[in-house]
Amino acid sequence: MCRYYQLDKGPGIVETAVSGVRLFRINRYHRMTPQMYQQGIVVILQGNKVGHLNDYQFEYDTENCLIVATPYPIACETFASEEAPLIGLDIDFDLTIIQELVDTVEHFSQQGQAWAQEQNRGVAVTPITPAIRDCLRRLLGCLASPVDAKVLGRQVVRELYYLLLSSEQGSLLAHYCKQDSALARVSKVINHVQSHYDQKLVINELAEMAGMSVSAFHRSFKQVVTDPPLQYIKKIRLNRAKTLMVQDGMAASVAALKVGYESPTQFSREFKRYFGVPPSQAAHIGFS
Repeated sequence: MCRYYQLDKGPGIVETAVSGVRLFRINRYHRMTPQMYQQGIVVILQGNKVGHLNDYQFEYDTENCLIVATPYPIACETFASEEAPLIGLDIDFDLTIIQELVDTVEHFSQQGQAWAQEQNRGVAVTPITPAIRDCLRRLLGCLASPVDAKVLGRQVVRELYYLLLSSEQGSLLAHYCKQDSALARVSKVINHVQSHYDQKLVINELAEMAGMSVSAFHRSFKQVVTDPPLQYIKKIRLNRAKTLMVQDGMAASVAALKVGYESPTQFSREFKRYFGVPPSQAAHIGFS
């Protein structure tokens, strides 16, 4: 299935001709290491990964894809080697298309009743059904031709959204669009944190943004993210700092200040506790 795109130049991420779709390759085993996942779908074409969100463990591979409704720093163990690399697809969400599909499905069928029970956690794995597998094959086929990618690519991605809405975890995608759901309210706050992690973030203000009392916000946030708000914010800052050091070559002390830490010593201590290595070894931490 991977013959449609060149991934023979080593590990990394490749933007494809279909907007919002990327191919990635990992050439070696990575121990359990926190990695930042953005909203979207992760499909493994070869290999497998095991993820941990605190006490919640899940595996995704060629039989199960990952749906991420809110940006997460997920601790993952990656099984790959030079001889058998892990190869996969990252597919972004398009909220406009997903919302349109949700509205249409609820109008014409009883599927909406299956989405009535709210999804608490913002990440889940769902089996790759024969219909989903066929859709993925056609999506990969589009990558062989710039014209096919332009004309058919987004239509095939739209079909994939629809099939996932009909899957075991369809409620996760559906509630991602529902503005009055706890998932959507917490997601709004998470998006704010993603953009303002370097600033002082006050829990009372975040709760007000979600339209909740502080106690209800803490409860809903932990249900969705599996971490309390302050712990999640810390993980976001540490992951952003890692990116600044690895991709931009920024010194640890500068990266610490950039993401909102006032004490480089505290940053170094928390970085090592979280990633298992000091900031000076950040380059050895694998990518997602």
